[in-house]
Amino acid sequence: MGGFLAKMISKKILGESLENKFGHEDPYFETIPASKLGDTSLRKKGKKRRKALPPGISDHDRKVLTKVKRRAYRLDMCLFSCCGISFGWSSVIGFMPGIGDAIDAFMALMVFRTCQQVEGGLPQSISLKMMANIIIDFCIGLVPVMGDICDAMFRANTRNAVVLENFLRDKGAKNLMGHSDNPPPDPSDPEEFDRREREELSASSLTAATRAKATTRRN
Repeated sequence: MGGFLAKMISKKILGESLENKFGHEDPYFETIPASKLGDTSLRKKGKKRRKALPPGISDHDRKVLTKVKRRAYRLDMCLFSCCGISFGWSSVIGFMPGIGDAIDAFMALMVFRTCQQVEGGLPQSISLKMMANIIIDFCIGLVPVMGDICDAMFRANTRNAVVLENFLRDKGAKNLMGHSDNPPPDPSDPEEFDRREREELSASSLTAATRAKATTRRN
């Protein structure tokens, strides 16, 4: 029963298919840090970005992180926003009386199990932190209506995606230690990501201004 439910959720709710390697590959989620999943300004169609994945980690761990970020977004914020709060499948299903919170917890555990698929597994401290987020999320959701709204604000899956990304960032830094005196910048770090976005915006504005001047001269 659990296996059937997991397959149905993966296909119908999480949108995982053969085309996206069952969630392991996604051009958007490979270029957005986990801490930026809720930033609607980044969802510009056609804009090309460099991959925002921690340097020094294996290809397998990159795919696991991409899948976790994709699942977190689908569950926590993919459907709509209301009063500044984003709602995903987790929030909507949580509104179902009785069984909704149980299914919500089951989906959060699916994300957690995906996190555990990184090479070498997760340290106990990281696993406990993720499970604490899931338990808090479940308890909040038990409160009718207001609990479900607070649940949407808490975003346990997104929190766990950030925890995983931070863990892999540290893991990658340790792997690179000793290989170079100048380690490469980490594009998954929120501050580094924002710096690159500002540089690209500045360059884009400069290019647009140059083209405008050239057009004016021709006329």
